[in-house]
Amino acid sequence: MTSIPPFLSVNIDYTNLRKLDLNLLIALDVLIEEASVTKAAEKLNISQSSMSHALKRLRTVLDDEILIRTSRDMELTALAEEIRDRLRQILTEIQSTLLEKETFNPAIAREDFRIATSDYIEATLGINLLQQLTSQAPNIRIRICNLNKEKAMDGLDNNQIDLVVGANLPLKGWHMHENLYDEEFVCVIRSDFPLTELSIEDYVERSHLLVSMRDDFQGSGEKVLELQQRQRRVIWSTPHFMPIPFLIANSDCVALLPKRIAQNCAKAMGLKLLQPPIEIEGFTVSMVWHQRNTNRLSHRWLRNLLVDAARNI
Repeated sequence: MTSIPPFLSVNIDYTNLRKLDLNLLIALDVLIEEASVTKAAEKLNISQSSMSHALKRLRTVLDDEILIRTSRDMELTALAEEIRDRLRQILTEIQSTLLEKETFNPAIAREDFRIATSDYIEATLGINLLQQLTSQAPNIRIRICNLNKEKAMDGLDNNQIDLVVGANLPLKGWHMHENLYDEEFVCVIRSDFPLTELSIEDYVERSHLLVSMRDDFQGSGEKVLELQQRQRRVIWSTPHFMPIPFLIANSDCVALLPKRIAQNCAKAMGLKLLQPPIEIEGFTVSMVWHQRNTNRLSHRWLRNLLVDAARNI
């Protein structure tokens, strides 16, 4: 469970806080630093009367004199001495948070990114992405998480996952997305299959291996076959893409796989790829992120790497 930073659990008294504005905090910081209304006015390039007015407002808000007159000059009150370091820290944080531009240099950056995706997409995009990482950002690390769509999208919202890469993801209004590439399915069988095309009869007679993220035996092919009053016999269902080519190479089964991963495995394992005898709709692989990270330079850099990886599949 993600812990809540202590400052987020503190209730803010907005009514009382409205008595202050940033100009008053700046005036207070300079008055404490200079211990002089005249010098403080000169430093901020304002009139002495304006600075005196600011001091008067500060005395009312803080219920403290801030500066008191002595026989020689002005000196700080105990409260002013007490808050000077914390006040400077607050102003420094405001400046760095709101005014200083974020910088990101992948060559020296140290950051971990969490990406939820399937083993198929990891294998498809990972080769190029890994090459880019090792050449551009030696200290950046990627952690791949299992793609459970509902949990992954919740992970985006809870800031536990940086990117979700997949198809048909359940987007919410605060999720941003970009399409990476379109994919289609091919039939994968053992290389010694004697034909160059697979008939519908051959297709339904063979035993089938199925990749299912729903933990069942129902794939997109079932709906198409039902319309033709046919059915296939699925004997193996798995949420993983990568074992399928190994299982196919050592059996008489057939499977539908995304074309890109099937082509890579066919070259390495001597599998045969054929067009499906039924019309199977393809899909689009997209990356999704929370809108809070849209303008973060490190996240934008990572998303650009994935776009480049998709172009170079």
